[in-house]
Amino acid sequence: MKTNESKCGFALVTVLVIVSALAVMLTMLTKMGSQRVFDTQRMTNKAKALAYAEAGVDFAYAIISPDFDQRNNSALFANKTSYGEGGYTLTVTAISNNYALINSVGECGGISQTAEALVEDIYADSGGSDAIDYASMDGFNYAILSGGQFGFKGSGYIAGGGGKLHSNSAININGSAQTEISVSSTVEISVGKNTIVGSISAPLLDLHKFSNITAGSTTATVPPVAIPDIDFTPYYNWALDHGEVHNGFSTTADYTPVGGILYVIGDVSISSFAKISGSIIATGNIKISGQVTVTPTIDTIALATGSGNIQNTSSKRITGLVYSNSGNYKQTANGELFGQLIIGGEIQKGGNSDIVFFQQSIPTPPGVCSVTPVKSLPVIAGWQK
Repeated sequence: MKTNESKCGFALVTVLVIVSALAVMLTMLTKMGSQRVFDTQRMTNKAKALAYAEAGVDFAYAIISPDFDQRNNSALFANKTSYGEGGYTLTVTAISNNYALINSVGECGGISQTAEALVEDIYADSGGSDAIDYASMDGFNYAILSGGQFGFKGSGYIAGGGGKLHSNSAININGSAQTEISVSSTVEISVGKNTIVGSISAPLLDLHKFSNITAGSTTATVPPVAIPDIDFTPYYNWALDHGEVHNGFSTTADYTPVGGILYVIGDVSISSFAKISGSIIATGNIKISGQVTVTPTIDTIALATGSGNIQNTSSKRITGLVYSNSGNYKQTANGELFGQLIIGGEIQKGGNSDIVFFQQSIPTPPGVCSVTPVKSLPVIAGWQK
């Protein structure tokens, strides 16, 4: 009898333990469920708040894009705009004649999200306050400016036309080059059996005994010359406005870009007998071959890239500024370069080509040049959220 009573007692305890455990689990599941509902609602409110913030940016942009002067009319953006579950609060700040900052704070269910957009009017009359003064940059006083090594071999000319040649690295002039330009290097100048009609200056000089420096040589410290930093943004906006932004570009035929600027995202390859009437700006490499001519129309830039390399094997003439901020330049064949050559990397010249008949080619970005620009809406130049 006692044995049965003991068994009943243990069974009761077991049932109580199980019931207690189930009660704890049910409580935990209820709390987890409630937390998930809370988290889901919070995420929903967060998404809605961001949507409201973006709606505020769209609203402000719709007001100032057709009339950029409205960026100064704070009364248009002073009140909070409400929707069923939330809304947005706007602030539009005029930074300059060219720029305005839109700040929109969206709110829903106690959650706030912020969206900002920088709006640029590239055709605003800045009075020169926002325009880049390329003419004041020392680099544009040089016919040839190289951030890396400069190497000349083969035949042909290095013709100054009043300009100068400088490298922030070593310069090696050899072959049968006819050099009519003053030369300076921050590192070293090496000259073979060549005549340089001009002076040379560098911390280290290595001159062949049959070299001839007509204006004398100076062994001295030579400071580096900064490679000018060209802002391609107005060129991109101009090309975009005229339908001339391309993803890669290759042609063997004549091409005249609408508006005078061809802007390429990627690489450029132009060959055969193509005649390009306009400026070529690329984010990648530029390759010119055959009997190609490039003649700018509304700007001084002939070929330009930010970090790409430029290879020129054309036997015809390239006119204007040839520029790469950090890439290399290589020229062979027997063509001519009239203008300026400014390269952040190395310059290598070979063949029978002529480099460079100096014609100062300071950039004149669209919107501040002598050509009357085609009006377009201000563009969103920056975005964050």
